[in-house]
Amino acid sequence: MSDHVPVISYPAELRRKALHLGALVVPLAILWLGRDVLWLFVPGAVLAVVGDVARARSAGARAWLHNLFGGLMRPEEMPPLDGPVTLNGATWMTIAAALCTALFSPPVAAAALAMQMVGDGAAAVVGRRFGQNRWPGSYKSVEGSIAMTVSAWGIGLAVGLWPGAGLTPAVLAVGAVVAAVAEAIPIPLNDNVRVPLAAGLAMALLVA
Repeated sequence: MSDHVPVISYPAELRRKALHLGALVVPLAILWLGRDVLWLFVPGAVLAVVGDVARARSAGARAWLHNLFGGLMRPEEMPPLDGPVTLNGATWMTIAAALCTALFSPPVAAAALAMQMVGDGAAAVVGRRFGQNRWPGSYKSVEGSIAMTVSAWGIGLAVGLWPGAGLTPAVLAVGAVVAAVAEAIPIPLNDNVRVPLAAGLAMALLVA
């Protein structure tokens, strides 16, 4: 789920979260290539930031990018031209991929990012459709957090099957719970970054 009350339609939310599933190629690349994949992730993150700067300063770039992706962006990700530079969710995800790969072992980085990609989607889809019980001070729901914990643990177990990953079900369970807590807490840092960093740090400390 986002850090703000969702205002895009439910079908648009589904399409947005489908991109998260497509992004699972990122943790797969980390498992396959290890930290060498930073040669792709760092330039990718820089390019994504440049794109967000361009659409904030260039009418042509703004029109082109919003025509392609505007239907998947939240209103707060589309500031007025010449307004403040605002990074969209995909840009934050590319930054998170680079940071996790640089900071954690490949299995931990892959698991943390996969937990965000799958868990965040489950939290949004379940929370918007079935969420009835809200966390204090937040629009986010207990039901969404449960969905995130279960799905994050499930995808974590899949990552743990990678040869030599060294991630036990217990370690992955802790990572999943921490990911759900980090997603639910209303703090300014974008959840595409704070969730995998928090989950990755928890798992890294357990396997150290």
